[in-house]
Amino acid sequence: MSGPAAITVFVVSLIVAIMLHEAGHFLTARRFGMRADRFFLGFGPTLWSTRRGETEYGVKALPLGGFVRIRGMSELDERLAPVPDTVFATDAVAADRELVPAGAASGAAGTVPATTWDRFDAELRERGTDRATSRRIVERTRAAVGTSSSLADAREAAAVTIAAEVPASEQLGDLAHRLLEGDRGRFFADRPAWQRAIVLSAGSAVHFLIAIVLLLAMFLFTASQFVGVDPVVSGVLEDSPAAAAGLEVGDELVAVEGTRSDDYEQLRDVIRDRPGEPTDLTVLRDGTELTLTVTPQLAEDPTTGEEIGQVGFAPTEVYAALPPGEAVREAFTGPVGFVTQVEQTFVAIGRVFGPDGIAGIFAQVTGSAERDTEGAVSIVGAAGIAGQAAAFGIGTLLLLIASINVFIGIFNLLPLPPLDGGHLAVLGIERAVNAVRRLRGRTDEFTVDPRAIAAVAIPVLAVLGFVFIALTFLDITQPIRL
Repeated sequence: MSGPAAITVFVVSLIVAIMLHEAGHFLTARRFGMRADRFFLGFGPTLWSTRRGETEYGVKALPLGGFVRIRGMSELDERLAPVPDTVFATDAVAADRELVPAGAASGAAGTVPATTWDRFDAELRERGTDRATSRRIVERTRAAVGTSSSLADAREAAAVTIAAEVPASEQLGDLAHRLLEGDRGRFFADRPAWQRAIVLSAGSAVHFLIAIVLLLAMFLFTASQFVGVDPVVSGVLEDSPAAAAGLEVGDELVAVEGTRSDDYEQLRDVIRDRPGEPTDLTVLRDGTELTLTVTPQLAEDPTTGEEIGQVGFAPTEVYAALPPGEAVREAFTGPVGFVTQVEQTFVAIGRVFGPDGIAGIFAQVTGSAERDTEGAVSIVGAAGIAGQAAAFGIGTLLLLIASINVFIGIFNLLPLPPLDGGHLAVLGIERAVNAVRRLRGRTDEFTVDPRAIAAVAIPVLAVLGFVFIALTFLDITQPIRL
């Protein structure tokens, strides 16, 4: 795989991971009946959006993440009332009447102006009613109201018609519930703490699942286990006896000083036993056998200390995919497995975001220190490394993408606002305090003040912003080379 192709795969995989992260929040919220009314990739101005049911899906201009809006996570969110109460509220209908020009036909049924019926249709559609059903509900309600002057009659007629046209179920948040109950029971804070915790954790859980799947794929379907050495030349050292004799990359060693074998170690041992002695190497090149004469240099075996002969070429290391049982074990507990990566991620986060790490990044940006080639990188730097990793095979690229997902999953669970882990921490604090209040016979109405959350979130965002901008600058001006 070429470098540009690897970078493309990396970027696309990151976008997909972000979408799946948000899908984790979205699907679990919907499963528990919460109102999740926006699902977007990116931030900033909206490039495209569409509505399906009560949810708006779309893409924004800056692909730097994504978000799902779950109603009730903000103190400023307003609850939706039942559709009849919303549409036929006295103030709302009065405002509709003011939109009718003086002397113009109102198109009203009774005292309900035509604009109210248009708003009724729009509200039904906004909450996920299909066009045909919405029109039937409006028409039947309008006929039932007739010439009545009572908005209470209109509300009652609308509720009866909706109940007749839309089948109800036991599921919280189904269409009938959305129309006749509004947000009753559907705000984030309305749901049990365990459901809220699952929704908050779902994004990171998706990243962990992605990482495990990628690691399994790497061990199952790519050559990741060293199984031996082939007598095929993979490299020749400059100014070595092998280079002087004319040995080339791709030559297959078939015999040494008359000893023929397809076992590299056997041929290597013949060379090791002949330091300083001219030795004939028989190689297969382009289907033809050639004989090259080489004189091994005297060298010392670093393991045993004995004197041996070396000619200066490297054989080809052979790797193979793992059988299923070993692949699962390596994916979870191996040297580059999931558990190991989780441990390394915690260490890396502490190193990068600790006082020494922040100071080091600042020193590198200002030029008072050299770029740390083993330090942190931004997404830009990670993409560059992905392009370089292509030279080492698809397995290395899969490992890099898996590592990024583990990092995002762990980082997102840190107990710091505005991360998901910060919301989990707030939830835990509220549950703990309210448990103590119940033991003391008091009501469990304690909630963490949003101002306290903001007081923590602002400096956290400042630090994250500095690290993100600084690392991006370093990755552009001083990219890390593998």
